Amino acid sequence: MKDLRPRLNKLRADARDFAVMSQLAADAEKRAFFQRLADELAFEALELEVIVKQQGQLDCSDQHEVVEFKPSSEKKRG
Repeated sequence: MKDLRPRLNKLRADARDFAVMSQLAADAEKRAFFQRLADELAFEALELEVIVKQQGQLDCSDQHEVVEFKPSSEKKRG
């Protein structure tokens, strides 16, 4: 069984980095682009976390940082 925890941690870190880049971008188009990337990676991390838990690789005591994910229907427009 392949250990997927390193990949999960990488996805979380990348999602967090793109979220920060989104907040720091001066251009509105770049902000939106980085936020979309952050959202996609956060969603992939959630999906991978389910797989890792099903395989029994993730202990309930494992601590991780949560990346906020807002589905496009909840995002403010404008």
